[in-house]
Amino acid sequence: ELTKAQQTLPSLLSTIVGPENLITSPTASTPYLTGARLGRNGSTLAIITPTTLTSTTQALQAIIDADCVVIPQGANTGLTGGSVPRPP
Repeated sequence: ELTKAQQTLPSLLSTIVGPENLITSPTASTPYLTGARLGRNGSTLAIITPTTLTSTTQALQAIIDADCVVIPQGANTGLTGGSVPRPP
């Protein structure tokens, strides 16, 4: 069950990075949750694509404060599976 901070995190992230840099739709999230080798795994509250160092650090702090996990994603080749969230 999500905490209050986790429930409000997407809205807070939208304020920090801008709505154009926030993805919460399951359909729009699919490319970020799919690896080349492992397929679709896990779920996410939000995907952010911050455009400045300031918005990146503010978003990371908000995520930490909400007791959530950050999984950075680079090229999303899926070769190691490390960039795709998986259930515990």
